[in-house]
Amino acid sequence: MSRHKFNHPSSAEERWKQILRAYRHRFGVARHTAFVAFMANTIGRMEHRSFNKKKATGEKIVVDKIFSPPVTQDYAHMEQQPADISPNSHLKLRKARIMKREEYPSTDYSFVYEAPPLSGNVINGVGETEPRRPRQPFFSRGYSGAWNKLERVFQSLNKPELPNFILGTFWMDRKRVGPVATRQRPVEDPKAMATEIKALARKHGAALVGIAPFTEQMRFEGFDLPFKYAISVALPMEREKMLESPSPDVSMHIQEVYRSVGLVAIKLARDIRKMGWPARASTNISPDTYEVLHIPVAVEAGLGTLGKHGSMISREYGSNIRLATILTDIPLEVDGAQDIGVDDFCLTCQICSTNCPPQAIFDVKKMVRGEEKWYVDFDKCIPYFVEHDSCGICIEVCPWSEPGRGPLISEKMLGRREKKVAASPQT
Repeated sequence: MSRHKFNHPSSAEERWKQILRAYRHRFGVARHTAFVAFMANTIGRMEHRSFNKKKATGEKIVVDKIFSPPVTQDYAHMEQQPADISPNSHLKLRKARIMKREEYPSTDYSFVYEAPPLSGNVINGVGETEPRRPRQPFFSRGYSGAWNKLERVFQSLNKPELPNFILGTFWMDRKRVGPVATRQRPVEDPKAMATEIKALARKHGAALVGIAPFTEQMRFEGFDLPFKYAISVALPMEREKMLESPSPDVSMHIQEVYRSVGLVAIKLARDIRKMGWPARASTNISPDTYEVLHIPVAVEAGLGTLGKHGSMISREYGSNIRLATILTDIPLEVDGAQDIGVDDFCLTCQICSTNCPPQAIFDVKKMVRGEEKWYVDFDKCIPYFVEHDSCGICIEVCPWSEPGRGPLISEKMLGRREKKVAASPQT
């Protein structure tokens, strides 16, 4: 049995075994949380003072010299291309008037590499023509990835309040998985059950909810997740707060919304388990954060479409949302992807690419693990993200994210397409 899944128990004895297993899981989460809390409030605080002192005096932090656990992930089969973290400079940059900062923070980073790590674009599979499960290049499990030292820089540059807030989310996430009720509710009508599940999600606070089949391309490498369906839930962020991006306050707000949408997923997974069906909440802030690719799930569940800036664009909220996922086996009718005209818009729009300080956004799609899609240059984006306590510029300057504009843009784009098809000569 997968360690990530509790199946329907066949007997009362099996049910008690599941309860014991759940307690062991929660003890493991508690032990991990306590360890991270100790490290964050001892070594983490010392590094925070040290790094920010260097930052204030202009002394560069040499990433290579930072202590971190050894890289245990195997990249030998990948092209050994080192990352180039220096910003691009091919576009004339702008600053959207809606953004509240007088100017965007600089791309003059407080850290340098003597020997850059393996390019995150290589790890992500840019240029690969064959499908494969993805591997997470950043926020790796146990600092085991190629960018582990920069992960340490990111956590040390953040205010100590942020890691401690995240620890509270770790503790909440102990309930992401658990025992399944012995009595299983039969499902004769997957459509009716999907309607019921969506109503429960909205009752728990979800602004958007959709259902997709769970496929291999939605799971990160290294996770055995034998589930049939994925339920995507979304919550919007506070627009006025996000217009201050990037800033420590914005970073904290993002974490707050991640916690809120994660709680929706945890409650919905609990409801499904009470029906006697396996269910696991997959959130963005947990020891197993990167088990699921939430954007592909949300796209296939009909919540929106991938945009040029690498985030999903929804008709209702644009990209001003955060996602979580519930994995389950309960029979459900799936929604399927929806075309709302995003590609038509992104092909000619350059607002996000010209507002991105490191110019990490490509104007054309890239081949990534056998699929041509919008992709953001990892090696350019992540250093800016690290330097400035996260970011969010591209998703906020996106016209779709302006309240009320999404439905109008979608209607306009789809209308133009229909007229173009109607005007084209019939073959």
